[in-house]
Amino acid sequence: MNRTIDLHLHTLVSDGNCTPLEMLAVARELGLAQVSFTDHDALGAYRHWGDLFAAAGGLGIELVSGIELDVNYRDKELHLLGYGFRIDDKAINGRLRLVQGLRRQRVLRQLEDINRFFGRKVVERGKVLLRQRDSLMKPHLVHAMLDEGLFPEYREAARWLAENAQVNIHVPKLPIVDALRMIIAAGGEAVLAHPGYMVKETDISLAAFLEELVPLGLAGLEVDYPYFQEKDPQPPFPDLASEQEMVAGLRELAERFHLKMTRGSDAHDTEALKAFARRSAETGDE
Repeated sequence: MNRTIDLHLHTLVSDGNCTPLEMLAVARELGLAQVSFTDHDALGAYRHWGDLFAAAGGLGIELVSGIELDVNYRDKELHLLGYGFRIDDKAINGRLRLVQGLRRQRVLRQLEDINRFFGRKVVERGKVLLRQRDSLMKPHLVHAMLDEGLFPEYREAARWLAENAQVNIHVPKLPIVDALRMIIAAGGEAVLAHPGYMVKETDISLAAFLEELVPLGLAGLEVDYPYFQEKDPQPPFPDLASEQEMVAGLRELAERFHLKMTRGSDAHDTEALKAFARRSAETGDE
């Protein structure tokens, strides 16, 4: 798969650590020709730094509008990527305002619970409430606790948060069929994000899922993705071979259902973006 493409990048607008301009600068260093910022339930990457499309074009990079939506399918959370849609679409932006408002309320309540429990400022509001951050999310709290040395790894901190900072604020996940319709109505295409996790971590049959959703407008699968993570203490993909086996299976399904195959690093910072590029070079992706 073309390694000059990366259609799954995050910025500090959601749970990333860098600005889109910083990510674009590294993308240029790596020789990427096409990228997309797919922040969680947020489009601020395309608004808070001027005309980002022009900035990308000036670097010789084609920028594709993108987003990653939390969706519901048979009471399971999945992630749906949207590409090439109008970023001023009324329905999409209305949905984002709702979700962002609820996320903000929930995180700020949990922030207070964390600080109250530990009797000190573990999480500082000023470090979470960045001016250009649209989506406040669980990782902002988890990483703050990890930085304070309260837990040894991410999953343990996230588990503590779920058990000890429960708040009665529900952020509804859009049914996947509704999300598909919304993206398509805005002139875009919908792609299932990192489907290998769905295969590994749920009882959903991907083939049956595609039989149901492709006729309703699902346009693609994110096929090339860095499932193997060396630092993961409980890896669903314990080695590069297991990742490559999954990617091969996804490619076969995409071909069977005549779906577009996309490539994404899911990078949340420039180092992850570089690491995915190195891995692709080592494994011989074209």
